[in-house]
Amino acid sequence: MAYQIGLYLIYGIAAQGIGFLWGKTGVLPLGQALFFGIAAYVTAITLRAEGNLFLNLALAAIVLAVIAGSAFVLAALVFRGRNESGPYFSLITLALVMIAEQVAGTATSLTGGFNGMSGFNSLGNLDPFGGFYYVIVAATVAVSLLLFILNRLPVNLIAKAVLDNEPRMQLLGFPTHMIKGAAFAFSAMIAALAGGLFASHQGIVTPASTGFALSAELVILTAVGGRFHVLGPLIGAVIVGWASTELRDSFPYWELLMAVVFILVVLKAPGGIAELFEAAFRRVRPKTPTSAAPAVTAPETRFDKTPRPLRFEDVRLKIGVVRILNAVSFETPATGIISVIGPNGAGKTSALNTITGNLSATGGRIMLGEVRIDSRPPHTALSNGIGRKLQVPSVFFSLSVSENLAIAMMAGRLRMSDLFKPSTFQWRSKSLSDILGHPSVPLKEEMTDPVEYLPQGHRQFLEYAMTVAAEPSILLLDEPCAGLSPDETALMTKLVQSYQSETSRLVIVIEHDMSIVEAISDKVLVLHLGKVLAFDDYDKVRQNPQVQAVYSGGTK
Repeated sequence: MAYQIGLYLIYGIAAQGIGFLWGKTGVLPLGQALFFGIAAYVTAITLRAEGNLFLNLALAAIVLAVIAGSAFVLAALVFRGRNESGPYFSLITLALVMIAEQVAGTATSLTGGFNGMSGFNSLGNLDPFGGFYYVIVAATVAVSLLLFILNRLPVNLIAKAVLDNEPRMQLLGFPTHMIKGAAFAFSAMIAALAGGLFASHQGIVTPASTGFALSAELVILTAVGGRFHVLGPLIGAVIVGWASTELRDSFPYWELLMAVVFILVVLKAPGGIAELFEAAFRRVRPKTPTSAAPAVTAPETRFDKTPRPLRFEDVRLKIGVVRILNAVSFETPATGIISVIGPNGAGKTSALNTITGNLSATGGRIMLGEVRIDSRPPHTALSNGIGRKLQVPSVFFSLSVSENLAIAMMAGRLRMSDLFKPSTFQWRSKSLSDILGHPSVPLKEEMTDPVEYLPQGHRQFLEYAMTVAAEPSILLLDEPCAGLSPDETALMTKLVQSYQSETSRLVIVIEHDMSIVEAISDKVLVLHLGKVLAFDDYDKVRQNPQVQAVYSGGTK
């Protein structure tokens, strides 16, 4: 019995790696057996050599490190510059595991071919039917504890935010391809650990250990048990393994039955069995709210805060046959509030997109002081001191208000060690504290509320607070007052003016309400048909005949 449970736990450990990646970042790996099998074969080779225990453990650590590093490079390259590469990544891992199984079955001199590799002792010469069971249990406990600890640290919140809203994470300065690469590397390392245990436990490694069938089984165990909970994959492995063992010899259609159970769980309980257990537990013991920890002064952001002018030099943007920006040239002052106006389709939002790298200019260049910033990835915008609020509030809807603000506070400040410090959650900058301390801003009473339930106006204030939390030297605001009531509009206008006056930064605002433009603008940029129609102070722009013709209609 202990032997069978040990095998279930080994599969459960490998499935926990899938659950970590799939449940937190939304990336589904279909080839985890690749790392499981490679580690199993390497473990078999080292145990065959009959090295001492410490040498075997050292080699195992090296193998885990190499596998993790290779997985990181693979994922980072696939996801670089692509937000929606999940399906392609899954197919790539599927192809790799199919290749690995073919190689393992044909490389007889290296892997033993179809018959596999056998004739080696278990790690430490422990009995697979006895003492080695406790090694497996210890590894299961260690991996589970590690995952529980990670769930309470900023690294977990960042992974969840990537799943929720990857474009917003990039605008906050997070290289999401690196984050997904790190998550995949961690999941691959866990799978490799399970593979090493498997070799010692079974005493034989065959090509099936690197095959698609095992990869698919691990995904099923994860889905049935629950990919969102640390113990979900373990529960799935034990329950499915036990049911399969009991039914295999007594019920000829057991595989069909397991498939039906899998479909029902996926359709009726996407969070798996663990979600059902947790929901039942919460009904017995409801979660009690905890008091907020005191705020901690945030470290300074690492980008250059020196005021610098923004300069467009003959910037052109063409998508297909459509010309969006046509030789746009202007230069802003280093500080002040610049309003960008123009009819719909004039190129206002597209101009901001070329600044942040969401769109790559097809001609000309954009300079921030003496630094060229056009055609760079969006996650580098904040490193140049550029913060961006989008036209439609772009926040993390599955997270709470406080979690949204915590992620924003990490933007431009986070160091590797801060990912593993609970105190990082309590960071507060002066700009964010000023917003939350304003008596009319509604956010301070909603810190524990899920963002998906906030009204539109409150989401606007939340995204604005998230954008200024990093205290950018250039603040890009795309219609920040859209959908706000008159009182909320007045409040948002006051917040923008206060930020600019207190920090002496450059603020660029796209706005359609001329009363707001008149109230806040130091200069006004008018775009029409992708060209600069005028760029001057408000009164001169209002008196410009070309501007009047565009807004009021010309005469023939």
